[in-house]
Amino acid sequence: MSSPLYLLEKLQQSKVTTEQKLANYILENPSRVINMSITDLAQNADTSAAAIVRLCKKLDIRGYQELRLTIAKEIYTKRYSSHRVEQPSLNYDSESSILDIVTNILDVVSDAVKNIDKLINRKNVEVAVNRIRKARSVLIVGTGASGVVGKDLHQKLCRLGYLSTFNEDPELQTIAACTLTDQDVVIAISYSGERKNLIRTITEAKKNKAYIIAITRFKSTSMVKLADTVLYVPDTESLYREGASISRICQLIVVDIIYSSLIVSDFENSIGLLDKTWRSIDHEITD
Repeated sequence: MSSPLYLLEKLQQSKVTTEQKLANYILENPSRVINMSITDLAQNADTSAAAIVRLCKKLDIRGYQELRLTIAKEIYTKRYSSHRVEQPSLNYDSESSILDIVTNILDVVSDAVKNIDKLINRKNVEVAVNRIRKARSVLIVGTGASGVVGKDLHQKLCRLGYLSTFNEDPELQTIAACTLTDQDVVIAISYSGERKNLIRTITEAKKNKAYIIAITRFKSTSMVKLADTVLYVPDTESLYREGASISRICQLIVVDIIYSSLIVSDFENSIGLLDKTWRSIDHEITD
């Protein structure tokens, strides 16, 4: 399960007032909250029981009782202090040396990877893997840096024998979405979760009842609202950034989690297919 206290820290910047109130109160009073009823928390946080239920759902927690238990577990295993990390950022300028750049990038990537462990929901990974395994076809959508990640996932799925489709042209992605059915899965990859062409594509897929899996940053975005299952990456970078360095690496890690889980779920067959596809292109390497 993802760390609820870490997720609540991210919700402190939410535009939804009730989410902010609850996140602030729980983070300031975690030891008190674990002994409160849902009514007590609602009164103390100046919100409602219904808002708490919605918050639990957003955190992928089955109810208030489970929220209290997971918070208690974090407190008593002393995990909470390690979750209060600063947002990683690339810091270098015209005076930076190669060593400065190497050290900074490795530190930032290391912090971002640790944050994936706090965000990734194991249950959602399992649901996503099962949906992919049962799907008639998988349409992968994403553009720019996320498109690079999509291409990587596409070749991985192809090697495992899944009928996967990926095209870098956003219009062709939308056209493909129009042909889907309830037997198909869409894997949408976007750090911002707000690209208009991507939202249009997902909307068309939803009209046809395709199942939507989103890989995106932890934030309440248009893509998250449309998705059936979300696999979050850390909200590490400004949307107006020089390059999608850290977000791309985080997305690739999530892709590898999906890929490895698919292999394990059908191990004998997957290993056979990987060996077969490797042998088919082996001459390209040995020639």
